[in-house]
Amino acid sequence: MKKKRRKNRKRTNKAIPAKGILRGMADRLWSYAVRDDWGWKCAACGNGKPDAHHMVPRGHETTRYDMFNGIALCPHCHQFDINKSPHMNAAGFLMWLESNWPKWHKWYMRYTENGYIPFHGTKNNSYYIDVIRGLKEYVPNEEYERIVGVRFAKWLADNE
Repeated sequence: MKKKRRKNRKRTNKAIPAKGILRGMADRLWSYAVRDDWGWKCAACGNGKPDAHHMVPRGHETTRYDMFNGIALCPHCHQFDINKSPHMNAAGFLMWLESNWPKWHKWYMRYTENGYIPFHGTKNNSYYIDVIRGLKEYVPNEEYERIVGVRFAKWLADNE
């Protein structure tokens, strides 16, 4: 039996990474920006080395890269705290959020009160390039270049 040969994807510009790689860059930039915005401390207990948590699941593209959709939580508070972990006790997390971070709670409630806003657009290379450019303002230049790569950062700067 003959092996099927995989088709190589056509690339219009070798300077632009594949869409999946661009999405990964955007995710890493958003994560860095959220944790930096919260001072690299857990919003719940103040411990260091936090995770960036999406309050509205990241599968909802409309808010996936929104800075208000992110909160820094240490692994314990993020995954295991029975009273406020968004993964263990969603209602407890919302009560905790309301009493400790009312601005974020208000954003979340306003966004979810009438159901999630659907994403209208195309998740193509151009979309992710725009997201990456938008997140640049939240990330120091050295970290930005580390995440997206020096050559791609230069390409982005040259092609604004």
